[in-house]
Amino acid sequence: MTSFTKKDGMPIKDPYEILGIQSTASESDIKKAYRSLALKLHPDKQSGTLTDTQREELDKRFHEVKDARSFLLDADHAQAKKKYDANLESERLRHAEEQRREQTMSSRRKRMRDELKMREHMARKPAGGGGASSSSNENRFDVDRLRREGERLREEYSKREAEVDAARKQRMAVERATKKLDKEDRQVRLKWSRKKVVGGVHTKQSLSSIMTDFGEVEEVEMLGSKGNAALVTFRHESSCKPCVDAYKTSDVMRATFVGRRKVDDTLYSNQEVVDDGPSSRRGGDENLEDRKLRQAAERERLMRQMELEDEGEGKASETYQRTVPMADKTPAREKLPSLFPPAFPEIPENKTLSPFELLEKYEKEIFGRIGIIPNQNE
Repeated sequence: MTSFTKKDGMPIKDPYEILGIQSTASESDIKKAYRSLALKLHPDKQSGTLTDTQREELDKRFHEVKDARSFLLDADHAQAKKKYDANLESERLRHAEEQRREQTMSSRRKRMRDELKMREHMARKPAGGGGASSSSNENRFDVDRLRREGERLREEYSKREAEVDAARKQRMAVERATKKLDKEDRQVRLKWSRKKVVGGVHTKQSLSSIMTDFGEVEEVEMLGSKGNAALVTFRHESSCKPCVDAYKTSDVMRATFVGRRKVDDTLYSNQEVVDDGPSSRRGGDENLEDRKLRQAAERERLMRQMELEDEGEGKASETYQRTVPMADKTPAREKLPSLFPPAFPEIPENKTLSPFELLEKYEKEIFGRIGIIPNQNE
């Protein structure tokens, strides 16, 4: 009905409220409520003792009930009813959210909200009396104060959230680094000579089978493109040292620690050299420095021999067998042989001299032939 709806088709009054039903009522519930009210409000059902005003009021309500039923059930109002129901649902959700906020809001926030509403209400009142200007200025000051307080609280909350997030990220990074170090403590790096390995190659299965002699193997990862290196991860850290010790002097395969264990093993090896004292090489006159050079040269010779055999260049030459590593500042990636100590004549009188003494001896002979006397203080 045109008197019941607006220009946009929406009802002026709530049709559900007129019929006394919920907005979620079904079609049968709407019809049942309409029949009950129509019988009650029909003009023919009224007594003759009613006044004209009462009759007009009942007649008006009767037509509202008819219009409400028509809006809810007639196909002409289907689109308008769908839109109206959506608006009711949105309003219901809004009220539910406000109630939830009301329940979870702290007493301080409630007090601030009520105070702000009161100030806004007072600011909308018409000014009256001589003190209107000062009251308006005071209200504006209070509103600004409340707004600044709200901004400060939001900034504090954002800062606290940022600190919590940063702490969480830092904790995760520490956990990842710890897990990585723990895994490296259970790993050893293997490198072997393909010419000396039975069959020429190693696979994950073959390496896993070999490494089970030292402990339970968790993972085997092949390294490089040459197929002669792998990374083995044991289940327990205690399995690494027996593996490294077993291949320490092997010319077929070498095993080294990874990560922190590699540094600790280097320090342990140096301490072991100090504790052993001088050896019997060259008549027992080999000092600590000479022994370090000899052991380093031996390790270098074994590793270089394995690399040269993998590249098809044959066994290492006699010169490489006597070479020692260059200074500590030389990058590890350089493969050039060291020129110290040089090869001296193998005669009986040289066997009791150290490399430095041999070098000093032959320097004197060479410089003496060309008329140069070396400075003994240099």
